[in-house]
Amino acid sequence: MKYFYFLLFLFLIISNTIGQNIELYSQFNGRYDYTALGKTLNLCENNLCSDLNNCQIITTPTSANLTLTSGQNVAAAYLYWAGSGTGDLNITLDNTAITPDRTFSYTLVANVQTPSGSVVTVNQDFFAAFKDVTSIVSAKGSGTYTVSDIDLLNTVQDQSQYFFCGNRTNFGGWSIIVIHEDSTLPLNQVNVYDGFQGVGSNNNNLAVQLNNISVIDDEGAKIGFLAWEGDEDLDVTEELRINGNVISNALNPADNQFNGTNSFTGDTDFYNMDLDFYDIENNINIGDTSALIELTSGQDLIMINNIVTVFNSTLPEPAPNIDNINSSCNSRDIIVDYTVTNNNSTADLPANTNIIFFADNQLVGQTATNNIIPIGGSETGQITITIPTNVANDFALTMTVNEDASGNTIIQEIDPDNNEVSESVNIIDPVIANPPIDIEECDEISNNQVASFDLTINTSLVAGNQNNVTVSYHDSLNDAENGSPVISTPDNYNNGPNHEEIFIRVTSNQDPDCYETTSFFINVNYLPVIGNPDDLILCDDFSNDELAVFDLTENSSLLLNNQPNSSLSYHLTSSDANQNSNAITSNFENTSNPQTIYTRLENVNHPECYTTTSFSITVNAINNIPLNEALIYCDEGFNLATFDLTEIEESLALSNSETIENYYTTASDASFLNNAITTPANYTSINDPQTIFIRVEQQDACYKIYEFTIKVENCPPFIPEGFSPNNDGVNDTFEISGLYEIFENFDLKIYNRFGSLIYKGNNNIPEWDGTSNKGLNNCGKELPSGTYYYVLNLNDANYNSYKGWVYLNR
Repeated sequence: MKYFYFLLFLFLIISNTIGQNIELYSQFNGRYDYTALGKTLNLCENNLCSDLNNCQIITTPTSANLTLTSGQNVAAAYLYWAGSGTGDLNITLDNTAITPDRTFSYTLVANVQTPSGSVVTVNQDFFAAFKDVTSIVSAKGSGTYTVSDIDLLNTVQDQSQYFFCGNRTNFGGWSIIVIHEDSTLPLNQVNVYDGFQGVGSNNNNLAVQLNNISVIDDEGAKIGFLAWEGDEDLDVTEELRINGNVISNALNPADNQFNGTNSFTGDTDFYNMDLDFYDIENNINIGDTSALIELTSGQDLIMINNIVTVFNSTLPEPAPNIDNINSSCNSRDIIVDYTVTNNNSTADLPANTNIIFFADNQLVGQTATNNIIPIGGSETGQITITIPTNVANDFALTMTVNEDASGNTIIQEIDPDNNEVSESVNIIDPVIANPPIDIEECDEISNNQVASFDLTINTSLVAGNQNNVTVSYHDSLNDAENGSPVISTPDNYNNGPNHEEIFIRVTSNQDPDCYETTSFFINVNYLPVIGNPDDLILCDDFSNDELAVFDLTENSSLLLNNQPNSSLSYHLTSSDANQNSNAITSNFENTSNPQTIYTRLENVNHPECYTTTSFSITVNAINNIPLNEALIYCDEGFNLATFDLTEIEESLALSNSETIENYYTTASDASFLNNAITTPANYTSINDPQTIFIRVEQQDACYKIYEFTIKVENCPPFIPEGFSPNNDGVNDTFEISGLYEIFENFDLKIYNRFGSLIYKGNNNIPEWDGTSNKGLNNCGKELPSGTYYYVLNLNDANYNSYKGWVYLNR
């Protein structure tokens, strides 16, 4: 059957293994040795009974004997059990329920060929468990030990696992490793290493470095193994080496060490379980601190669960302890009581073993042991150390033994890793770490020079990085010196007189009589109380754009409220006022209507003391009122005339609360009171037509602007009936008033009584002075007195021609 399964279940590729490294678990120094007992659960080697019919594993209780001599006392006992699958972790030892302190696992990931010929990837899981059973074995001692309730049968026969049996990896078993002390033994060092590492066809080389050993003499040196799943019938390139040397004994050939044997009983039927030890006197050297274990296997899967070494060792084991630290007030000297022990050693500790003290890693003291300290003995000592000022009051005091200042071991010892111990120390030297600051607060609106102060803002300053001090506040130096009474609510303290002195006491928590004092002042600063401003209202201009320039200083006297040393500012938001940012100018054009202006009144010397308020600014619309009436005057020339503007007042119908402020030629001038017409009753127009604006003031309301039109028209000319061109300066020409400047396109013709044209005039020809400018014989001659006929054509659509007689009198 063995060969049948060998052909059907062929491992093709094993891709990975997972386990736990073998590491030191416990160490014993003294007159110690070890023995072991255990039992396999396999009925035969799994390589020989691997089909399902014959693949059985013991499910009933199994027993093994422990034999100790009368002088052997149990120091420790460790129960290990292991098997195929993920594990049965609840078992029984001598009717005592056992659950593991620790567990181990090992997974073999492999590609295997099934009976049908297909290849599948499987996880072959294995487990091991550990329980410290020292109390049970110590109480019982020699005798038979029975382990039950390890149930692995269903697991090893589970076809979903692709036959632990068929793959010849079914196993189970248990062992107890017993370390015992015997006064007749030499001084030994016994190390117990454990984990769960494997070797096999997938990983045929395994190297385990055993550290933390100390070899003084190789006489009686030995090494033991607890291994699982080894097959006697499979021994392909199987070797066990220590420090490169192959080891073997009568039960364990050099090429097949893991063959199901128990060196403690001589049994050879420990199927798939090896509980063996080897003498290694010639494979270890005096002075060694480590050993290299190497295991090779070309086919057989072997899992190492624990390794036990026994080496002759006569070394001291110094260890320090800080027993007590005393310090006194305002002193940097500390008195240290200490002990150096030589416990768990195999040799005396020489006198003058070095002792060094460090404060926060700074060397501060050095001494040595006075006497030889025997195995298991100790020596106490005392040293006074002055702590340098560059070391903080709170520091770590470190004591080392058997080391130099650089941390190097001076004399060889069993375990150099326990040569150091540290304790926290506080120098009872309370100081004022930093001077406290004076605290200033702003008065309340009442300005009664009383405010609430948080005195504790000085706590972190005066304490600094001191941890073991208490900071208290007091009303007087005497109270601070006595430590009582204290200010009970220092975070909410109302001052007495202004500019009050507050006293601080920094007290050591270790020695209440050790303290330092200091003081600071609290001061209440004047709080300017801002007054109540008026809301500012301006009338809009003729545009009614809701914008105006406000003189904010109109409120300044109300806001300042006659308070000296105060500064006033204006802001657009409450936040800006509180932060004193983005102040605006006092001549301010509003950006919205209405708009709130925020003001801040602050103490010039203490700007943090301020109050704020606000007022509104509003631009009211004005009435622009056009009048339907117009003033029309006769053209006085060039479309101009002199007007009495006050004639329009009859159409205004003003109330008693309204008064005419003045007349203006533009609405802008009327709005801003610029360029008023000084003589409205005698105003000469400047163009035709022209708009005139009247500003009317109203009580408790905005002004109005009335607008009306003044126009000129061409009035009928005045034609005289005669003139006398005698150069006397009176009526020397035929002067028709309003003709030349008004009817600029006129033409005038003069005829004598015979109907002859004797004069023709227009706007470019001077008035007729009785001289002819027409006719062949009369042109340029003075005409005699007489009556002449005229025809005046104004060339104006509003007027017909004028005809008539004029008398020329010489």
